[in-house]
Amino acid sequence: MTASGISSDLEFRKWILQQHEGKTLLRCYQCGRCTSACPVAAIDESFNPRLFLEKLILADESLAEEQLVWTCLTCEQCEVRCPEHVKIPEILVLAKVRGLTSGNTPQTALDRARAILSEGRTIQVSEPMLKTRDKMGLPSLGTPPAQQLSRILKDLGTVERVESAESKYGGDRDE
Repeated sequence: MTASGISSDLEFRKWILQQHEGKTLLRCYQCGRCTSACPVAAIDESFNPRLFLEKLILADESLAEEQLVWTCLTCEQCEVRCPEHVKIPEILVLAKVRGLTSGNTPQTALDRARAILSEGRTIQVSEPMLKTRDKMGLPSLGTPPAQQLSRILKDLGTVERVESAESKYGGDRDE
């Protein structure tokens, strides 16, 4: 931690910049168009993509530990509005990955992993959603291969990490 209260980790910044998408971070000149285009920022003032990028530029690894970064919808509106075409959603995913590898597993990530393991999807598809898809002429979503996904996630060690994180952070919210 530095005198300014920023947790500086040049290795974190270096790691981000080594990733294909992360290289675009250096193009950011902090104009703020990303935040003005963000639907999450429109309803939650504390969600600010420009400040997330600033933290990364300043090598502030605390971003990887923030729960707020997980509310990004990856809708790519920020990237569309960025005059420098910074890959903001992908960079935020990299920050999430770094957070996960350092043990920061927010409840939302646990909930999504649990949903994939049990249902094969991160969200339940409602009847109105299916009707809307049909009216729009979109193809059927079909039945997700939940057992196959569960087996793959188990082979990758994801199931054990979810169980470990749940035991570390107190388990299922519904318990």
